[in-house]
Amino acid sequence: MPPSPDQHDFSAPHANHSTLREGVAAGLLGGFAVAAWYFVIDLVAGRPLHTPNVLGRLVFFGASGPPEIIHAPSVLGYTVIHFAAFAVVGIGLAALMHLAIRDISLRMGVWIGLVVAFGLFNGVAFLLSQATGDRLEWWWALGGSLAAVVVMGVYLWRGHPEIRRSFESVPLGDEVESPPHPPAR
Repeated sequence: MPPSPDQHDFSAPHANHSTLREGVAAGLLGGFAVAAWYFVIDLVAGRPLHTPNVLGRLVFFGASGPPEIIHAPSVLGYTVIHFAAFAVVGIGLAALMHLAIRDISLRMGVWIGLVVAFGLFNGVAFLLSQATGDRLEWWWALGGSLAAVVVMGVYLWRGHPEIRRSFESVPLGDEVESPPHPPAR
């Protein structure tokens, strides 16, 4: 007998979800969050497009040329790399989410995936800060990384009510029965 509309079989595959589509969407949203963060920071500092310009010059030319002059091919090239990298991370997070829907014991993997993504973004930002001679402030990356992870997490959370309902019926940590403890001595 199939479950009633108010019940959900958390182990049933969800045919309406596409890991690729949702992952790319989550990644692009995260990429836009970071791009908007840096655009505002650069605008406030009076240097529009400074961040993608410096990073594009580093990636394509080894950071040659004065960073004050905007080199459009560097900005465009880096923008493509930026969004492609975020799409890959988004696909990984969507895959984790879909695995967690099928097996709720994997829900913690989604949260760990978000933490790893946050650490990855910050690590790359720190390395790029060092590689550009501190022309990019690595601590700015914390805000951008946090914005990206929150946006991607909220997008995936809202798109998967099965996960939200799973927390109502099975609290995190209660997915599997604990092994018996030895008697106290």
